[in-house]
Amino acid sequence: MDLNLADKTVFIAAASKGIGAGLATAFAREGARVAISSSSQENLDRAKAKILAETGVEVGTYVMDVGSLESVSQCMERVLRDLGHVDILVPNGPGPKPVGAADVTDAQLLAALTSNLMSTIAMCRAALPAMKQRRFGRIIILASSTGREPDAGMTLSNVARAGVLAYVKTLSREVGSQGITVNAILTGGVMTERTVGLIRGDAEQSGRPYEEVLAEAGAAIPAGYIASPEQFVPTLVFLASEAAAYVNGVNLPVDGGYMKAI
Repeated sequence: MDLNLADKTVFIAAASKGIGAGLATAFAREGARVAISSSSQENLDRAKAKILAETGVEVGTYVMDVGSLESVSQCMERVLRDLGHVDILVPNGPGPKPVGAADVTDAQLLAALTSNLMSTIAMCRAALPAMKQRRFGRIIILASSTGREPDAGMTLSNVARAGVLAYVKTLSREVGSQGITVNAILTGGVMTERTVGLIRGDAEQSGRPYEEVLAEAGAAIPAGYIASPEQFVPTLVFLASEAAAYVNGVNLPVDGGYMKAI
């Protein structure tokens, strides 16, 4: 199926690793013009070289710290200056660390809201004028199942992601008539560095082998395993295409059936 992405410009935030890097690779294979960001130039250089080796496509790279709204604003200015516009925007940010509801501090909450909600809004705000002018845009926000089904001990993610899902629904209703779709992906299990770290933490806390905890986590998913980024990203690539023009305002779980909500 030709998704007609060869003439599209893509910007993916926090994409030097994990899902973001996998998605950048997939868009590069589709022939899109791709740019990625990270807070680490070293990680960006490594990701750029890996994507080039796998696809033959050289992606653009930008240093951006999603924990700083000033950094987000400055980066988006550079991206739009260099690329002219962004057809497909993928706001993304590192998941907040686990913390209990009774223990969360003001500083932790502000940091989580900045990196996962406010930075997302800032990126959308920057990209939307050109999308409206061109009457085409795809905004696909990488969120989490915790935004719909809060997890114990994940207060920061629960609160910030819920705000993202509300923003998606609101924005989608405002810009849908202008050829722009806005959707969020609710990640459940994807074998990113963060997932590995959480599983290792559980293993250390329980005194069990990592492999045993990993197998248990995979068994909890109806699909029977935790997906790799490469297995996860095709859904996002489809949402970015013109074929998905009528998919708008959806907070879509891509989690192997893990979520219990209807």
